[in-house]
Amino acid sequence: MPLNFDLAGKVYEPVEATITAEQIAQYAAASRDPNPQHSPGPSQVASLVFPVVPGFTAMGAAAVDPELGVDNPLMIVHGEQRFRYYRPLRAGDKLVMTPSLESVEDKGRGAIFVVKVSAADIDGDPVVDAWATIFVRGGGSGGERPATEPPAVPARLAEAARFTRHVDTDMPREYAAASGDHNPIHLDPAVAAAVGLPGVINHGLGTLSLVAGGLVSELAGGDVSAVRTLQVRFTDLVLPGSDIDTTVWSTTEVGRYDFESSRPDGGTVLSGSIGVDAT
Repeated sequence: MPLNFDLAGKVYEPVEATITAEQIAQYAAASRDPNPQHSPGPSQVASLVFPVVPGFTAMGAAAVDPELGVDNPLMIVHGEQRFRYYRPLRAGDKLVMTPSLESVEDKGRGAIFVVKVSAADIDGDPVVDAWATIFVRGGGSGGERPATEPPAVPARLAEAARFTRHVDTDMPREYAAASGDHNPIHLDPAVAAAVGLPGVINHGLGTLSLVAGGLVSELAGGDVSAVRTLQVRFTDLVLPGSDIDTTVWSTTEVGRYDFESSRPDGGTVLSGSIGVDAT
């Protein structure tokens, strides 16, 4: 059945969470991010993708809203993820996270909905905004949709960095424990096979967290606080045990870098951009 396209704009009850040093360190370890900024201590800060951990329940409030009409959770695909950072998350932060359905769009045979989670501290000061774009197979009206022009983006210039990260076989299990995302397609080979996958696949956000650690190292000197934005499109699956090669380019927009991450066979798995304070 089609989604409820009139539900866009709905705001849900805020969710509160307190960040712990253990959560930050566990997520960094599961993300294979060795940045010392994530180790417990007075200077500890969370990694770039960590906000999905306290935001998991808030995002779920919208994603599983019966009014939205997602009948089968196994038919959803995480298409895009975006963050806007006001400051890094720290141990002891008490957050108030407000989820909303920013849009619900008919894409013909499928549909997409965008969940925004805005996190603020107890004084109401913004900390981080996160957007998740979810594609629902079979959630559209079934009709043909007119093609739209993609938005203009800054042109790529010179290659700025290149690095490789390994997705080891234990990463899906450890990432599930650290993130709270226990979707069985990442953990159970039988479930993965039942939905047509070649085996358990790495979490998309797990792959992003792996790459994001490299981006912070290469572009920000390891300083998480220098990053202002991160956005990515998930374009293909990643199997545990594979390497991920990332290429980064500077662009005509100062402080913005484009990146693409691919498997050794050349298949692109992530493409996106990151905004870093100019030095």
